[in-house]
Parts: sequence; C-alpha cells; structure tokens
Amino acid sequence: MTTGGPAEPHAEPAGAAEETARSGAPPVAGTPPAPESRVPPPDLGAATRRPATSLLTWGTVAVVLVIVIVLVVLKVAGAPAASTPSGAPTPTPAAPAVVKAVTTIPESVYDAVGVESADATLTPPTLLHGQPRLSSGGKPEVVFVGDEFCPYCAAERWAVVAALSRFGTFGDTLYATQSGPNEAFPSTPTFTFEGTRYRSKYLTATLVEHYGDQKDGAGTAYAVLERLSPGVRALLARYDRRTPGAPGGVVPFVDVANEAVVSGGEFSPAVLQQLNANEIATGLTDPKDPATQAIVASANYLSALICHADGELPATVCASTGVTAAASALGLGP
Repeated sequence: MTTGGPAEPHAEPAGAAEETARSGAPPVAGTPPAPESRVPPPDLGAATRRPATSLLTWGTVAVVLVIVIVLVVLKVAGAPAASTPSGAPTPTPAAPAVVKAVTTIPESVYDAVGVESADATLTPPTLLHGQPRLSSGGKPEVVFVGDEFCPYCAAERWAVVAALSRFGTFGDTLYATQSGPNEAFPSTPTFTFEGTRYRSKYLTATLVEHYGDQKDGAGTAYAVLERLSPGVRALLARYDRRTPGAPGGVVPFVDVANEAVVSGGEFSPAVLQQLNANEIATGLTDPKDPATQAIVASANYLSALICHADGELPATVCASTGVTAAASALGLGP
C-alpha cells in the first residue's frame, strides 16, 4: 500500500386438486330392481378414463426426467475444469532455469560483489533503533509489500528472492511476471509473490502483492490483488518512509524484523532494462555483470540484516565475506 499511489477500487403454496373416484351405490332396501332392459350399458369412457390419466401422468414424468438428464449431461460436458474468475490471468510458473539461477547464486559471486555496484546507485536499508522485535512463530519475520505493476518492486524482488533463498526455500511456487508496460521502466522482468510458499527454519516471511498488474473494471486504476492485514498496515503506517520524517510511503517496502526497512527499493530498475529474465539469470554467475552487481549487493544487505536478527545463522552465510562486508557497511554491531 502506498500513500499517494493508486487508489483502491472503491471495496408459492402449492395447491392440489382432489380427485373423487366413481363407484356404483348399493340398491336401497325394499326397492325393486330396475328391469334389466333399463340398466344402462357400461360406461366404457369411464372405465378407460383413469388408465389414460395414469398413462399421461407417467408419460409426463418420464419426459421431465429425460429433459433433466439431458440438461445435466450438457452442463457437465460443457463445464470448465476449474472455476477461474472471468478475465483473471493464470499465473505463469517462472522458468526452472531462472529460479535455479536466482536461488543458488554462488557464494563466490556474493563475496566478489560485496556491496559494490559500478553501474547502479545502491540505497542501503535504513536501520531502525529501539523498535519492538518483529517476529512470528518465535522466529524473526521479514515482510515484503509490493505491487505487480511497480518497476521498483520488480527490481527489488530479484534481491529479495536471492537473499531469502540463502535461509530457506520457495520450492516450485515462484511465478513470473513483469511490471506494467505503461509505467516507468516498462515491462521489467520479475517474479510475483502471489501464491508463494516460503519455508525456513531461521525466519518467517510475509510476502504481499497489494495491487496487481490488471486495471479495474473502469480501466482507471490497478485492481487490488491482495488485501493488507491490520499488522502489515500498521508497519506501513509506522515505517514506510523514503527518508526519515518525509510524508507518505512507497513500495517496495521491506521490513527485516524491525531491524531495518527498505522503502522504495535498493536500486533502480534501469539496470534491468533491455534484458529478459533468462538474460538476467544467466548473468548471476558473473560478478562483473551490472545487473548481477545490483541484485547481489542488495541481497547481501538483506542477508546481513537477517543474520543480525536470527543469531548469525547459518554460519556459512552469515560469516561469508559478502555478508560481513554488508554488515560493516550498515554499521551493524554484535
């Protein structure tokens, strides 16, 4: 959620006829029987009227049953396999090669880059002091809030995915997307955290995509994709500032256990322009690649903050050259 950003799409009684059966009344005692010649002939119409009515009734029921069966068959045959809302795009899984590249960046690349980027200006996270610890389930919590259409969110997600993958796993729940085609730095390739499941024994992660990349029914604003919980709203209201004391908040917003926050992203999406996801992923093994330097340096900053929050675990990450360089640059004490 951003202050000054896109506005949320403003959140019979049945009656029954009684049928009387015809039957001949018994003769009254003492009354002579009528002469045989005066006995009326059998009423053949009356004798056959009830069976005809019965046949008609059963015939009607059979026809109704056939119609119902036909309608059911047609409905089942024409029903979609899943009830997907009309117009809602189906998430596209990120290419396995891209996911593997960003979640398994070599430690040698992290160490070689440190917090240096020759082509991108980095904005390190802002440290918080004297704040209550942000945790969930007894573990430090990382909160990310972004918008799918937002290019700065698109850039920051590469660093967030890389950093979190050093402490846990996303499994196969990362989906590919890109920033809005009509925004600044259009169509920046990235991931979306909608539907993502992250697991870690060191931390918990709350990853929210507030607005999507589809316009609302009126076509005037981006539609809300995921609602913000009261807890996330409180964090945004308290900490989401580009500079201390400045009014309003921006996305992407990242809060690492209330140790530090990122408000607006750590680097410009400009370094990712003219690249597709495969090209960005391929470069993640090259510490001299401009996009790699921006992503890896930002991930080192986030990693150093997570290590500071979780007791410097795992040691293979937290004692690495790249993470200790980031911790030193941030001024993190023991």
